[in-house]
Amino acid sequence: MRSNYSAIKPKSYHTDLELIALFKQGESQAFDRLYERHFIRLVNIAYKKTGHLEASQELAQDVFISLYKQLPALQPATVLENYLFVALKNRILNYHRQQLAKLKKEKAFIDDMPVTARENNSQLELKELEARLQARIQQLPTQCRAVFLLSRENQLSNKEVAERLNISVNTVEQHMRKALRLLRASLGNDLAVLLLWMMMKK
Repeated sequence: MRSNYSAIKPKSYHTDLELIALFKQGESQAFDRLYERHFIRLVNIAYKKTGHLEASQELAQDVFISLYKQLPALQPATVLENYLFVALKNRILNYHRQQLAKLKKEKAFIDDMPVTARENNSQLELKELEARLQARIQQLPTQCRAVFLLSRENQLSNKEVAERLNISVNTVEQHMRKALRLLRASLGNDLAVLLLWMMMKK
């Protein structure tokens, strides 16, 4: 039987473990408190890894849907923050696998197209998208832009870029992640098509 809502104290008074215990006792509002406490943090973590706000929100939402189902059986000693982080990490990995599979599928489709069809298919649209990409690249921070252009347009490896700019490979990787995140925020799904097209032109 569900207890009275008075068991739920103001937001900052309960620990995660206390809220989990209250939820198991029938206090559904306890789950709302857990959601309010952790959802935005999960979205922020996901966004740093994907650069896509809507996808990040969906990933965080999926974590909480799963948590709601698993909460009654959750071990009392479970550290909720760790549980949520691992669950989100797994979903982010799956997201990137799906994006990579989609990218490979798109490339295979383009590779299978007849030459004449490939040359004539959406050329105007691609040129417009390329113009948008080039404009956005010019808006990247100076070092970030240099790393991106050497990597994507000059087709240099991270090590080669690091040697060319006299920075570490780790710094190159950080700049590339930042560049892709900023470009994806502006171009969304079009970014994958453009990067493929750039590779095909080489």
